[in-house]
Amino acid sequence: MPHDGPIQLKNGQILGKRWKIIKKIGEGGCGSVYKVEETTTKVEAALKVESNYVPGGSVLKLEVSVLRRLYGKPNVCQLLHSGKNNTYSYMVMTLLGESLNHLFRKCGREISVSTQVRLGLNILHGLKQLHDIGYIHRDIKPANFAIGPTGTQAAHFIHILDFGLSREFVQRSSDGKMTMRRPRTRCLFRGTTRYCSLNTHDKGEQSRVDDLWSLLYVMAELRGTLPWHASRDKKKVAEMKRSTADKMLLYNSPVQLLDFAEHLRELNYYTRPNYKKLADLLNEVMAEGSFKFTDQWDWEKSSCLRRILNNKEKEKEKEKPQPVSLEEIQQVKAMQSAEKVEEQNMMQPISSQERVDYNPGLTNQLPQATYNDINNPFPIEDFDTSPLGF
Repeated sequence: MPHDGPIQLKNGQILGKRWKIIKKIGEGGCGSVYKVEETTTKVEAALKVESNYVPGGSVLKLEVSVLRRLYGKPNVCQLLHSGKNNTYSYMVMTLLGESLNHLFRKCGREISVSTQVRLGLNILHGLKQLHDIGYIHRDIKPANFAIGPTGTQAAHFIHILDFGLSREFVQRSSDGKMTMRRPRTRCLFRGTTRYCSLNTHDKGEQSRVDDLWSLLYVMAELRGTLPWHASRDKKKVAEMKRSTADKMLLYNSPVQLLDFAEHLRELNYYTRPNYKKLADLLNEVMAEGSFKFTDQWDWEKSSCLRRILNNKEKEKEKEKPQPVSLEEIQQVKAMQSAEKVEEQNMMQPISSQERVDYNPGLTNQLPQATYNDINNPFPIEDFDTSPLGF
């Protein structure tokens, strides 16, 4: 009998003769996400499964298509395997760390400019990679980004997730040539109300600039609440976005973000964003603040960890108190020591010997992303290329 709801898999079940289900780690709509283990290498990964009877067509098929074209690129999870049977389809991808949404809640305070601008460069670089293969994301928000696994080189990078609402803005002819698709006159709403562009509210065809507006809203929120954060009404949010001046939106952000917003206002469906100009603005903030890509993220600092530990204690006040583990105490001490070194401007670059391969157990067996030098992960020339030519 057709099953159009979330697929339930059992722990220990093996898919594709190689992926063993460990546990469920998420569920939404018609899809579920499981932590799995490769039976031979024992390397852990994430498996997303979807019913073959989803109304409106397969989201998973779209995600697989996007990830195949992003093969080997950093800042995105790598597609490891995909399969289908009579009931459901699934794909296996690299297992990432915590989402930005979760990490921001941990910090529980205004994010530093250092984290704000480095995060902006990470996402800008990832979006350009996606746009360069002819797709737009259409749902840029903190929940759709995650860090790599702790203890790996990928943990220093922000990765784009969930391409279920993505759309191809190019059309490919039989001879391989690509041109832009004509925009539709009116579209269904796709995205998240808090972060989507005004054009999205107006039911316009989304393009590369709409992803960048969402990025700007995410960066603005890191330095203070968005004017419309308390409203869930699409019309009211649209009105507030329309009436909020850039200076008000970015009142607590670096002045360079005003130029960032100004450039976005110059763009339309057909015009290609000047990614290099936007990257230059963010790099200017990096230079002025003497920020380094090797600096700690806010969520890695001991002040953030202390808050997490304090919250744990508050949650246990009505229950039997439990002591903080020795491991947690050692983590706090280690982070406090790291912060002290950072304050003295003595933080040294990560050497090649200290870096860990993203998936050491999968070398020469499964796809891996190639990460740039952590000291200069986003060379400016990366932002200046135009593979599509438009």
